Amino acid sequence: MRVLLVVWPAVAHLFPVVPLAWALRGAGHEVVVVSQGGLAGAVGSVGLTSVVLGEGVMGQARGATRPVPVGVGEELDGLEGVLGLGAGVGAGPVRGAGVGAGAGVGVGVGEGELWGMFRTFVLPAVWDFHPPDGGVGGVPPGIDDLVSFARYWGPDLVVWDPCFPSAAVAARVVGAAHARLLWGLDYWGWVTDRVNAAGGGVVNPLARVVGPLADRYGVGLDDELLLGQWTIDPVPAAMRLRTSVTGVPVRWTPFTGAGVLPSWLRRPGDRPRVALSLGTSVREFFRDGEKFIAAVLAGVADLDVEVVATLDRSQTEGITVPDNVRTVDYIPLTQLLPTCSAVIHHGGMGTFGAAAALRVPQLITDADLRIGVRHDDGTEAFFHAKHMDAGPTSGYVLSRGAGLVLDPVGDLPGELGRRVGRVLEEPAFREGAGRIHDELLATPSPADIVPLLERLSARHRSRG
Repeated sequence: MRVLLVVWPAVAHLFPVVPLAWALRGAGHEVVVVSQGGLAGAVGSVGLTSVVLGEGVMGQARGATRPVPVGVGEELDGLEGVLGLGAGVGAGPVRGAGVGAGAGVGVGVGEGELWGMFRTFVLPAVWDFHPPDGGVGGVPPGIDDLVSFARYWGPDLVVWDPCFPSAAVAARVVGAAHARLLWGLDYWGWVTDRVNAAGGGVVNPLARVVGPLADRYGVGLDDELLLGQWTIDPVPAAMRLRTSVTGVPVRWTPFTGAGVLPSWLRRPGDRPRVALSLGTSVREFFRDGEKFIAAVLAGVADLDVEVVATLDRSQTEGITVPDNVRTVDYIPLTQLLPTCSAVIHHGGMGTFGAAAALRVPQLITDADLRIGVRHDDGTEAFFHAKHMDAGPTSGYVLSRGAGLVLDPVGDLPGELGRRVGRVLEEPAFREGAGRIHDELLATPSPADIVPLLERLSARHRSRG
C-alpha cells in the first residue's frame, strides 16, 4: 500500500505523524511526506521521504499571526451569533463521547472557548495555504503540485493534517482513501456538526476554503471532503469532543526529535530535576515576552532542584537566569523527561503527551501569550491568548490528580515555588501520572491500527 502523509509545515505538526509513519513502514508500506519546503529537512531527519510543494512560491506558515482576510471577520461574527458560541457561552466543561473507544469527558473547556480557539488558531492555520474563496490569485500555490504528485504516484491512502484539507481533494481526484490525523481536539468536526445542526443558510468556514478547490478539480463538496472518510485520533478518550465523525483511536506515542544524548544527562543528578518547556510551536509562532518567562524562572529560583529549560537565547534575552537553571536551545523531551521528577510547560499537546507517556507529573502554565499579527504593509498588531491546548490538557491533568496549574503572571514567585514543591514531594501526583499512563496504554498503538487502516483503505478506495 502507498501512503501519502500531508503535513502542515511545522515540526509540532510533523512529530505526531512520525510514529504512525514508522509503523506503516514497518508493516511494509511505502510512505511519502508532502509539505511546504520549510519542513523538508525535518522530514529527512526522521528517515522519511519528502516531497516539496510549491517550491519558492508557496510562502511560510504563519498561523495565528496571519491577519483575518477582508470581510471574513464579519462573517465569523455572524456565524458566532447564529450558533450561540460567544466567548461567554458554555463556561462549564464540555461533555463528549470518545469516538470508537467509548464515552469520555472533555474536561475544563467551555463551548465559547472552543469556538475562540477554532477562530483564533485553527482557521488562520488553514488560511495559510487555503485562503477563503480561493484567494485573490486563484488556486493557492502548491495545491496543483499536490494534485499532480498524487496523480503521478497513485497513493492508496492519503493521511492528512486537518489544517491542509486540499489533501482530501487530491485523494478524491485520484480515487484514494483518505483520513485525517489529528494532533489535538477535533475543532473542525465540532464546528461542522454545529453548522449542520443550524440548518440551511449557514456557511461552514471550512467549506469556504475547500469549495473553490473542489470546483477547480471537479469533485463534489461534502462533509467527507472537509473531515475525511475517517479520523485517526490520538487524543486521550477522556479529552475528546463529541462529534459525528468516524474515529480510529490511536495511542499518543511521543516523538520529539532525535539527537546525541548529552553527557550531563547520562549521569544521575544530586537533586530532583525539573524540565521547563514551552514547546516548538510557542517558539515559532508566539512572542512569549519577558514577563511570562521571567516569572516562571523566579518561581523556581529558590527551590533545591535542577531545572533544565529548553529556551533559546531569544527567549531569555534580558532575563536573569537563576543558578539552578540550565538552559538548552533544544533537547528531545523523550531524552529529558525520563530523568525528571516533574515538567513545567505551556499545555501543548506534544509536551503533555510526552509527559503522560513517561509518567511524569505536570505543572501547566495558565497565562496569556503575546501574539503578533503581521500585516502585508509591514505593520504589526498584538493580542494575547492562551495556548489552544492549555485548557484541555490542564483540565485532564487536574482531573486525574497528575499535576497542578501555575499562573506565572498572577501568582507571586513564592506561590509558584510552593506548587512546584508540592508536585515534587507529594506521592499522589506521581500516582495520578500513572493513571494517565494506564489510560494511554488502553488505546491501540500505531502499529496496532495498521491492519485496520489497510481494511479501511481497501473499502474506501474508489479506483480499480
